[in-house]
Amino acid sequence: MDVRDHEDKVIVVADLPGVEKENVTVRLIDPRRLEIRSRRAGESTEEAADFFMRERVYGEMSRTVMLPAEVTEEGATASFKNGVLEVQLKKVPVEAGTTIPIE
Repeated sequence: MDVRDHEDKVIVVADLPGVEKENVTVRLIDPRRLEIRSRRAGESTEEAADFFMRERVYGEMSRTVMLPAEVTEEGATASFKNGVLEVQLKKVPVEAGTTIPIE
């Protein structure tokens, strides 16, 4: 997974090999955390019975990613192509300081 802090947006790219687009969910938990959930279907037990070794993982995956800046869901986009998920989130504008009143 890659998280890039790029000018006015944050870009998250995750490799999800073997996962179908319909089995991916992206949710902004709060302005600094993004959750990615996916599910990868397994093979039937009949097909799996003759394996000597098996290292591919099947089932559900959930990952919460800390973001480098506060973001908003407004204008967010997500694309999924060839097992790669890319999420683009717009940063929340930050004021460059505060005014201190003089007494």
